[in-house]
Amino acid sequence: MISYLSYFFSPSHLFSLRPPLMSDRAAIILAVLFGAFVILGLVSKILSAKSPTGLMAKTQNWLFQMFLTIGILGFVYIFFATQGVVLLAARFWLLIIFGVWVVWLAFIAKYMFIEVPKRRSEIEKTKQFKKYIP
Repeated sequence: MISYLSYFFSPSHLFSLRPPLMSDRAAIILAVLFGAFVILGLVSKILSAKSPTGLMAKTQNWLFQMFLTIGILGFVYIFFATQGVVLLAARFWLLIIFGVWVVWLAFIAKYMFIEVPKRRSEIEKTKQFKKYIP
């Protein structure tokens, strides 16, 4: 398994514009991975439905959109890779999908860990100020 993954992610294999047809083992591994993304997206949507308002609902909605988009893009890639479409089956698309996921997750984490605490403190200050106003 490890030798197969090292072959699958070798630079000569990743950046080839005419990669060989994807094996069934690789397709199953990627399908499980991207299926997990879709399931995480649906779980995030269910959690955001339970708390429809607030700052975290926005984060959960963004997580839903991210996980569902990456999952669907992954399944589209798997389809092209198993069909052997020349340019769209190139393995560098996996790197691009992974890069998009990392950047998107970084923006969500920035919002969640930096912006939300700032807004919560602003809301708390406003509540304290309005408490003393008649």
